[in-house]
Amino acid sequence: MTGEYLLNKGIVCASYRWLWLCLSLTTFTSHAEQQSFKQLKLADATEYSYDWQDSNAQAHSLKFLLPAAQHNQPLQRKFVANMAQQYVYIELHKAARAIDPRQATVDIKRQGKNIQVEVSSRSQELANRWQKNMEKSQTQAFDRYLHEHYFTRFTSFMGEEAVKPDHLRYIDENKIPLLPVAQSIYDMLPSGSESRSYVNLLLSWVQSIPYNSLENRLTSNGAGYLPPLAVINNNQGDCDSKAVLMASLIRSLLPEVKMVMVYLPNHAVLGISLPFRTNEPIVRLDGTDYLLMETSGPAIMAIGETGEKTKLALARGRYIFESIP
Repeated sequence: MTGEYLLNKGIVCASYRWLWLCLSLTTFTSHAEQQSFKQLKLADATEYSYDWQDSNAQAHSLKFLLPAAQHNQPLQRKFVANMAQQYVYIELHKAARAIDPRQATVDIKRQGKNIQVEVSSRSQELANRWQKNMEKSQTQAFDRYLHEHYFTRFTSFMGEEAVKPDHLRYIDENKIPLLPVAQSIYDMLPSGSESRSYVNLLLSWVQSIPYNSLENRLTSNGAGYLPPLAVINNNQGDCDSKAVLMASLIRSLLPEVKMVMVYLPNHAVLGISLPFRTNEPIVRLDGTDYLLMETSGPAIMAIGETGEKTKLALARGRYIFESIP
C-alpha cells in the first residue's frame, strides 16, 4: 500500500495514490481452511483458539492468551494529505519565527495541494542559507508527521516516491507482544524441530486466517491495513497485514534470521534466509539468498513456493524490497 507526498525545493506536493492491491491467490486448488476461531475474554486477558487444516488435510489446533490491554491496539490511521500539509504548514511558520527579520523574511503560501516557501534578504548568501534551512525544516516536519502516524517514505520499483504504513516499525514493536503466540505455535512441534518446521507451521496458520482485501483501496488511504495484533483480534487481514504478522512472529523466536518484505505490483510477499534445497527457487537480494513465502492465502504454499504472478514479476524485475532489522 503506498501513497505519494513529494517534496521539491520548498514546495510540498501532495498526490496520494494507492498502488499495492493484494491478490487473492485463487488459481490453486489447495487452500488453507480455518475450521474454527474463538475468542474468550477473561478478567485480564483474552484467550484465542483456532482449528485449521493444512494442504495435507492434517488438522491443527492452537490456543494462546494475550493480555487484555493488547486487545484494543490502535489501528493504522488514514493518511490524509490535507492534514499532513496543515501540519507541515504550521511547523514551517514556527521555523520562520526563529529567523531574525533583519537577516531575512519568509513568505509561506498554501496553493491548493502545494506549499510554496520563499525567502528574501538583502544578502544572497543569507537568502540561500535560510532557504536551505526552511527546506530542511519542511522535510523534517513531514517526516515527524509520518512517524507520529506510523507511515514511512517509500519508493516503488518504478521510482515513484510515496508513503506507506511503516511495516518495519510494526514488526519491531510487535515481536515481544506476540511472543506468547510464537511460543504456542513452536510448542506444537516435536522437540528439537528445526527452524524451517516452525516457519512452515506458522505459515499455514497465517494463510488460514481469512483473507480480506479492501473494497476500495483508492479511498481507504491506509486505514485498511491491520497491525499484527489487529489481524489476530479481527481474524482477517490482507497481504501486507498478514506478511507483517508473519514477520513479527518469526522475529519473536528467530531474532537473527535475515528477512525481507518484497513489494510487487498488486502484491507483497515475505522472504527469509534459511537453508534451502538445490531444487528450490530462491531470490538473491543484496548478496543473500531468500526463500519467499506467500502469506496472504487462502492458497496453501509451503516456504519457497510462490504464485505465477509473483514469479513473473520477479523475473521481470518488477519489485522492490525492504530488509527487516
